[in-house]
Amino acid sequence: MKKGLFINLAFILVFNSTEAQSPWYVGGSAGVCVSKTSINDTLANTFSTRNRVGGYGNLRLTYDMNRASSLEFALGFINTGYKINNDTMAYNTSISKSISSWNSTLGISFRQNFSEYNFISEKFGVAVNYNAFSNSSDTLNNKENLPDFRIVQSLNSTVYPMFYIGFAMGGKTDGGDRYEINLTYQQSFGTSHLLKVQHGEFFNEQFPLTYRGGNLQLGISYFFNFGKFEKSEEYFYD
Repeated sequence: MKKGLFINLAFILVFNSTEAQSPWYVGGSAGVCVSKTSINDTLANTFSTRNRVGGYGNLRLTYDMNRASSLEFALGFINTGYKINNDTMAYNTSISKSISSWNSTLGISFRQNFSEYNFISEKFGVAVNYNAFSNSSDTLNNKENLPDFRIVQSLNSTVYPMFYIGFAMGGKTDGGDRYEINLTYQQSFGTSHLLKVQHGEFFNEQFPLTYRGGNLQLGISYFFNFGKFEKSEEYFYD
């Protein structure tokens, strides 16, 4: 009877994560993002730039410095790009380009707790994108046969730094895990790709555009508290 009681107590200590909280969290994020060419670019009168929808996913590591702030690191993959539209055409009006990169971020978040389980958070930090999947140059046509316009794209920078700001609403589970709904904006300090939009007869007219890699992200995050994975140091003897 006594031995069985000790075994049950040990089992509870090992698996009851609410008694073993850690400042470390590990988890992941995923969601959608929208991006376009630089807003400072000037387009020809018959053209316009549109948002392109992509996605992202990453692994995240978080360290709580105190109840109100955390250091955050993420490493993952992001798919952005741009869409250029010729507004005078009825068919094959646009060229949409997907640009995929490895993305890493390092930053800090500040939380305001409304209760033991609910909070809002502001996030700031730096990011680095690596254009591992881009060719040095590409020619994109609005259709395969007899294209009406085309984009000549050249890679300007393989690795480029960015900054980000974000806002999150989240909560905490009874087991100590954390979840968030995130809205994040990333903007590059430099230019990722240079573009030339060529149109007219024999493509004799053109204008330049730039793609910087800026994007707006909406996604969800879930973090497991490291305390779940720590083994109890309590031992019982008969």
